[in-house]
Amino acid sequence: MKFDYLYDQSENLLSRFVTFATENNRYDLAFFYSQHFDGKNIVVSLQNMRAALISSDDISHDQSWIHSLDIRPEDVGIVSHFLTKALSSLFKHDDLD
Repeated sequence: MKFDYLYDQSENLLSRFVTFATENNRYDLAFFYSQHFDGKNIVVSLQNMRAALISSDDISHDQSWIHSLDIRPEDVGIVSHFLTKALSSLFKHDDLD
């Protein structure tokens, strides 16, 4: 059996953990920023342990994050607004308003 490393990198990541509730649902998200992904963030739903690799620009162009992070249809607008702000203002806490 052949095994070749194609890539193996270690780095210190910036991380942020945010929990918020909409009118009907709660979301627990972890954000990880790595230089490896060309400015995109790894966003993990801590409820279903699924992840999406997204930037603030991806929020309106690619809707796959909705399914990956298990966002309920009634919350897509609220969560997309939060993610756009959170991903563009990397790890600032004043974006929770």
